[in-house]
Amino acid sequence: MIRWCAYCQAFLGESEPLDSAEITHGMCHECALRLEAHDELVDQTAAVRALMNRIFACAAAADDSAIPALIAEAHAAHLPPASILVGLLQPALYRAGQAWQDGMMSVAAEHRFTAWCDRFFAQLGASAPPPAAPLDLLMFLAPGNRHTMGPRFLVELLAARGFVAQHAQPVASIADAAHEIERLRPRVVGISCALPSALPKADAMVLELAARVDPSWPRRFLIGGFAVRAQGRPWVSAAGAEIAPTIEDVERVIGAR
Repeated sequence: MIRWCAYCQAFLGESEPLDSAEITHGMCHECALRLEAHDELVDQTAAVRALMNRIFACAAAADDSAIPALIAEAHAAHLPPASILVGLLQPALYRAGQAWQDGMMSVAAEHRFTAWCDRFFAQLGASAPPPAAPLDLLMFLAPGNRHTMGPRFLVELLAARGFVAQHAQPVASIADAAHEIERLRPRVVGISCALPSALPKADAMVLELAARVDPSWPRRFLIGGFAVRAQGRPWVSAAGAEIAPTIEDVERVIGAR
């Protein structure tokens, strides 16, 4: 679930169940201090809920003309790019993925929806600086995955938190991926999985990369993405990779020695 401050609309993070795009209310530290000082606060969560619904409707209709106004509305609500990405655009993608899984959205419609979100992302203006060595995290897509939105979101969010990350385009072979690891020497390598069916493939990828990469590189891997977020699907990596359902989990893995 997506947690927002009911008063100032600050994005507070996520809570279980992680595969739900519903909004739950909380209170940020600043508003709690204001309440203690007897300031009058007004619940504003309805506005961000309405904005989330409009984003979903415009994405479903592939209405590009609405993107500038939606972004302007988000900025007017004082939502930073990271909050717009993980608190508004990410839930829209989750809802579309669930609709596809439930047979309520065709593959073509899901692809149009994702393409709209990609164009929204491009117009948002959030852009992580070019990665500089040393990399904290290098992200790859699991075999069979094609959508790059999740890893791109992660790079932006980590940059906003002071980490250096890079997402790789789909690689032609494991040998190419191993070459990128040896060239960039990240602290951690991540594998992004959109669907549960990709998890065994991600494990196989981790094992093959570990066998190929120069032994001087510490073999530290994480597996993330929607596939490890869904409730009722606990995943234990047979390859020994860390499982990172949330941005906080990714930070924990990167920060561990």
